[in-house]
Amino acid sequence: GSVDKVEAWLDKRLADKQVIWGFGHREYKVKDPRADILQSLLEQLREHRSGNVSPLYDIAVKLEQCASERLAEKGVYPNVDFYSGLLYAELSIPRDQFTSIFAIARTAGWLAHWKEQISNNRIYRPTQEYIGPDLREYRAITER
Repeated sequence: GSVDKVEAWLDKRLADKQVIWGFGHREYKVKDPRADILQSLLEQLREHRSGNVSPLYDIAVKLEQCASERLAEKGVYPNVDFYSGLLYAELSIPRDQFTSIFAIARTAGWLAHWKEQISNNRIYRPTQEYIGPDLREYRAITER
């Protein structure tokens, strides 16, 4: 892709009622403040590298601008994930490690939830029931 194709791409996604990944948040009806921080870090990296960052950054900025114009009335703005993958890539973090970083960053919150759930000294029995596919054979990441 390129910056000049962003508007057409976005309009087609919206017309087809497809998800715009990296947009929307259950709590925030404005741009996620964490997305602002990550975008600022990308800007700093760009300045440090004399403008030499991935062309995807310019595409992302244009996408944010266009999507914000079209989705503002619905309260849909960039979330923390919008710029995180781009920042990871700019820092030369391998793509197959993005999910691990995502999980590590949330570990403290997950543990806090767990601690709250067990604090009343009752056995915790989740009400969720797994309904996904049965056991499948493991495939190495390189074969996926």
